[in-house]
Amino acid sequence: MKANVVKRNDGKDYLIFTIQGFETPVQIPVITSGSRDKTGCWTWNGDLEKPTVRPSIAMEYHNGEKMVKYHCWLNNGICKSLGGCTDGNAGKDLPLEDYDGKWE
Repeated sequence: MKANVVKRNDGKDYLIFTIQGFETPVQIPVITSGSRDKTGCWTWNGDLEKPTVRPSIAMEYHNGEKMVKYHCWLNNGICKSLGGCTDGNAGKDLPLEDYDGKWE
């Protein structure tokens, strides 16, 4: 399984996945139908093996030396890293690793 979904007590579902080369899983609130307006959620295609979400995912993390930015589109289980990445991944296609259950 490439991703997992966990229900939280705030009533939202969270998609959790690990991008190849990243130590920490990504967790985002998702919906599979309806409008995402005013929900703070990403739309998700419902697929755990090849998830696609909208809009793009932007995050900052500490790489051991400094804060860096990562920004991607997640399409069919592949993170298409965008030009604004400052972590060395700009322009790369990074697959999801099998999710190991951490952070649930």
